[in-house]
Amino acid sequence: MHGPWRTACVAVLVASALACGLAVAEDADRVGAVLAVRGAVFTDSAGSMLPLAAQAPVRERDAIVATDGKAKIALDDGTIISVGEHTRVRISQFRKAAQVTRTKLELVSGVLRVLVAKVAPNGHFEIETETAVAVVRGTDWLIEATPDRTSVALLEGEVAVTGRDPQARGSVALQQAGQGTDVRRGAAPTPPVPWGARRLADLLARATFN
Repeated sequence: MHGPWRTACVAVLVASALACGLAVAEDADRVGAVLAVRGAVFTDSAGSMLPLAAQAPVRERDAIVATDGKAKIALDDGTIISVGEHTRVRISQFRKAAQVTRTKLELVSGVLRVLVAKVAPNGHFEIETETAVAVVRGTDWLIEATPDRTSVALLEGEVAVTGRDPQARGSVALQQAGQGTDVRRGAAPTPPVPWGARRLADLLARATFN
């Protein structure tokens, strides 16, 4: 092989190697994948808004933005997140090593249903909003956030909810299905109480991807 043919082959090999390297780098950032999408849902990655599609990867630091749509996302630890309409949530941390995962989501606004896989003793899963932090060890639950209030309801398992205001910080544990708490700006979480069927059903319908 001589002359232009050899030069062309070398160029193709170099380009292929670079492409493989980029693919490996992208896969290294992958923390999950989209299971399903309905309606207008986007991913905000490094300031670029792109339509979200089924089977697309999601990466640490990505924000999922649902306008008039819903999405269902699977993280690599087995957690399933249903993103309701008018929701913005960011995957701010996902660290997995030796079967121990530490995950942190930032719910800016909107509603989620979260089915968390069992968390190892040294693992950690939390969702942070403007007014509260919710921590779980394996459960099915709902969370809604606005700038002034966070509402958390338990479907199964246990969730610990802590207020973020340093002047009114408190913590409650939801341990019975149907219980909920509200955390308003400047206040501690309200004591756990059974939510009425109507309120629970409304939040469940808005958060769940069917």
